[in-house]
Amino acid sequence: MCLPALRLLEASGFTPALVGKRWAEDLMAGMGWRFDPIEGHVTEDLSRIRYLASNAHAEKGLLFPNSFGSALLFKIGRIKTAGLKTDGRSFLLDVKIPEPGKMHEVERFFYTAHAAIEAWGGTPAWDKVPQKLGLLLLKRHEAAAKNLILKHRIPEKFALLAPVARGKHNGKEKNWTHFNDLVKPLRELGVEPIVFPSQREEELARAACPDATILPPTTLGNFAAIAKRAQIVIANDSGVSHIAAAVGTRQITLVGVTDRDRTSPWNPQAVVLGKEGQWPEVDEVIAALKRILSN
Repeated sequence: MCLPALRLLEASGFTPALVGKRWAEDLMAGMGWRFDPIEGHVTEDLSRIRYLASNAHAEKGLLFPNSFGSALLFKIGRIKTAGLKTDGRSFLLDVKIPEPGKMHEVERFFYTAHAAIEAWGGTPAWDKVPQKLGLLLLKRHEAAAKNLILKHRIPEKFALLAPVARGKHNGKEKNWTHFNDLVKPLRELGVEPIVFPSQREEELARAACPDATILPPTTLGNFAAIAKRAQIVIANDSGVSHIAAAVGTRQITLVGVTDRDRTSPWNPQAVVLGKEGQWPEVDEVIAALKRILSN
């Protein structure tokens, strides 16, 4: 969801050098920006940050997460940092950006980048958030998707299902529990339901959607390229929903415990069903599937 903010930085004359969880590296590779993984080991992480500050001309830092730890890491790493004044970390920030009002997370990240650019003496290239996230994929991701489709004999028309959303939101499970009820209707529509779980989610995926075609895990970049080729992606309000949005494919996102106004997919083609405190009914999802796939 931070892609429009990163694209704004680049368009405004600042070259992004990303620091984040290792899983994001492959997904972001097509954007052409430097990526340094943070592993959660303080000494190693600090060494990476200090190397960026000393040898990669990373004079300024922009924090998208709200955490105290990320601000502390950049402060000790000698990077002058801009970020939102959240989580009691204001004293660690060189540019303290006021928390905005209620808005979507994509807008919130964009607002943060826009304010930082102005504070650094730059001129933001845009004032409005783009309608699309704009993820670029490498040719190897596109080629891998074609090869995986051939290898696993995936039909031309397929739906990518993501029935697992690990963790909880405010103590409540984040996954819709009726994904398996979509398998038969999809096949009746001539669309094969496919699941590419992550390495830690294979058994959970088989339990949640046993009748779908469940395939071995692949990288996030490959997964994004496969999502781009799907007739539709059906997911919880989770990372897969945002990957589908990033490549601009047709999608249905199922919400029951999260705030759809804050975290729904940033995609003109997205359909969001359910709301905080109320999961959608199976019939409602099937009706949406039929409507979308008939167009």
